[in-house]
Amino acid sequence: MDRRRGRSLTNRHISLKNSPAAGRRLASAAMIVMAATALSRVFGYVREIAAAAYFGVGAEKSAFDVAFLVPSTFQILVAQAALSAALIPVFAGLLEKDRSDEAWLVARTVFTLAIAVLGVVVAAFIAFAPQIMPLFAPGYRGDAAMMADIVSMSRLLFPIILLLSITGIVASILNSYEHFTLPAIAPVFWNLVIILAIVFGSGRFGIQALAWGVLLGTVVQLAVQLPWLRGRGGRLGFSFAWRNPYVRQVGLLILPVSLSLGLINLNGVIDVQFASYLGKGGVAAMNFAFRLYQLPEALFAIAVGTVLFPTLSKLAARDDLSVFRDTINKGIRVIFFLLIPITAFILVLSEPLVRLVYQHGEFVAADTRLVASTLFFFTFGSAFSGGSTLLTRGFFSLERPWIPTLLALVNLGLNALFNWIFIGWYGLGGIALSTSVVSILTFLALFFMLRRKVDRLGGSAIIRTVTTTLLFATAAAAAAYASWYGMDALLGRGLAAQVASLAVALAAATVVFLALARAAGMRELDLFRNLRSTAADKA
Repeated sequence: MDRRRGRSLTNRHISLKNSPAAGRRLASAAMIVMAATALSRVFGYVREIAAAAYFGVGAEKSAFDVAFLVPSTFQILVAQAALSAALIPVFAGLLEKDRSDEAWLVARTVFTLAIAVLGVVVAAFIAFAPQIMPLFAPGYRGDAAMMADIVSMSRLLFPIILLLSITGIVASILNSYEHFTLPAIAPVFWNLVIILAIVFGSGRFGIQALAWGVLLGTVVQLAVQLPWLRGRGGRLGFSFAWRNPYVRQVGLLILPVSLSLGLINLNGVIDVQFASYLGKGGVAAMNFAFRLYQLPEALFAIAVGTVLFPTLSKLAARDDLSVFRDTINKGIRVIFFLLIPITAFILVLSEPLVRLVYQHGEFVAADTRLVASTLFFFTFGSAFSGGSTLLTRGFFSLERPWIPTLLALVNLGLNALFNWIFIGWYGLGGIALSTSVVSILTFLALFFMLRRKVDRLGGSAIIRTVTTTLLFATAAAAAAYASWYGMDALLGRGLAAQVASLAVALAAATVVFLALARAAGMRELDLFRNLRSTAADKA
């Protein structure tokens, strides 16, 4: 029964790929993922507001950020994101060939290997945490109490590596069947558990409540997705088909993918190492700024990349490079069209944004200025980082992961060099500026390398989109700042007044930008139409 159902789902999946309805489904999926991601991010910022209010920018929060850095970086290196990037091209490619039974065999074997290998890794990390953790925050070595907190919380958090690897496999399977909603909305549950842990546990357990909340939230995030695997034509369990050629293919993909994603995220480790020398609150302040910086990319670029990744994998599997190129081109143009005006808005209103989101409880005005200046420098690279997300998935879809891997290795050295240069000029903001410069260079390198692989990517159309969008975004940012300035002078800075001032500024920026874009006839204005024509009408 399950096999018949699996083949039915797969056949329906293929037939839709060759009809206009497929594009409408992809467009709808993109908007659903954006909405789900937006909801998740709302809860994420409630989580950050709670953490800021209860712990502020101080030693406790910095200790947690360091403790969380290592397992979160390592799980990206070999777990959730890397498994997804390696498994989706193989699993989705087998579905495209109507071989769902073998796709599930591959998934089960990868699941078995992940548990076996990462179980050992987690145990080793827990055992050697006192030796490992000081390497990641050398500036805190002299503070025995702070380092003890870091080691204690890291031991509590290391198991999320294993849990998130399983979550990554489950999400990969669901995404391959074009079920995007639940994987996108599952982090809401993760954030909700953490919020509850902070509010109800911090009084008794202090910063440890935050660590427990992360662990329990990760369990819940996985648990809510597992039931949705039923009826997909297979089941997740233990299999030992080590010699299956497609299992080997996943293995061959996961090494460079892991290195690529890991090296990218090791930039964060380097940033923390530098920030640990800028006072006990340096790491916490940088992470508060980084959370705000990540929001636009997560809402739009990652949502677009998540929806298009299975499609790109299937286009690559059937060697349809014409539609592949068009998909990448329009995806990049949409990402820049969405992220550039948001970047401009944040640049001119970084301090009011930080004040509204974080300045409560233990988070004071001096913290706001520090975080806002750091956010300002982070924001310059936002659109380019978003574009790199899609370009990297393009390489993964073509099963050419070594190119972004080698580039990430070069960028690791560049990030350290720029940190060393800029930190003397701008302090914590210098670390953020280094991230932005590396993001810009990464996008340019990925673009030209991918263009060589697929012949062309429509660079002139992308340049037109960027220049036009930048011009209109500048006008929108000016309108936003003028509106905020007037409202701030009129209403003051109570909580409701801050919300009203920023809401008016956002509305003014949106109206100005959309009016200019519509008057200029920018094709990127209609996200539905772009995704539809990209993903299906030419397929």
